[in-house]
Amino acid sequence: MRTFWLAIVFLSGFAFNATGAQAGQGHVYLLKGLANVFSAGLDNYAAALSARGIPVTVANHSEAGGLAVEAAQLSRAGKGPIIIVGHSLGAGAAVDMANIMYQRGGRVALIVEYGAPGAQIIPPNVDRVVNYYGSVGGLAVRGPGSRAQIVNIDTSQNPAINHFNMDKLPSIEKRTLGQILAIIRGRHRPRIAPKTSEAAPAAAALTTQAAAAH
Repeated sequence: MRTFWLAIVFLSGFAFNATGAQAGQGHVYLLKGLANVFSAGLDNYAAALSARGIPVTVANHSEAGGLAVEAAQLSRAGKGPIIIVGHSLGAGAAVDMANIMYQRGGRVALIVEYGAPGAQIIPPNVDRVVNYYGSVGGLAVRGPGSRAQIVNIDTSQNPAINHFNMDKLPSIEKRTLGQILAIIRGRHRPRIAPKTSEAAPAAAALTTQAAAAH
């Protein structure tokens, strides 16, 4: 529980109020889970971002491969930053999408995962990851060559959050939209973590990172 709240405090360090944001460059991809049934909250994200003139694509997780090709082209053409948000199977597909983009020379500024199935190995072309997990999901960890800033948030001790509402809770939505807008508006430059011999920080390191942020 302490780790969860420390992580929330840490996240607040790069969450900005979404109100009054101006249209910017970039593209946000929102990937839904199984049959799109349990990921309706991502439609709220799409509406909020579109209202600010930010290009958004909402799709099922099964479309990640084709979207990755498109996103890599945008990234190489200087039309980033590219941001990917996924729920459930869509969260796993967000990392799959990043892997394909890596093979094609594309970069990802931010991945936000809600309940990705199992541990997620983050490729070297991703700058930062925010990973919400609970009864479903696991840690996001750095893969070979990755220097991504990763924040893992264990929600299992918070009864108000579950796998089916992570993408719909107003508090989490506001925080994620703030992070997206901060990157789109250039308030967040890529902050690459120092190289380490470990492929991923242990869960205990999250507490240290959060405490150090304040």
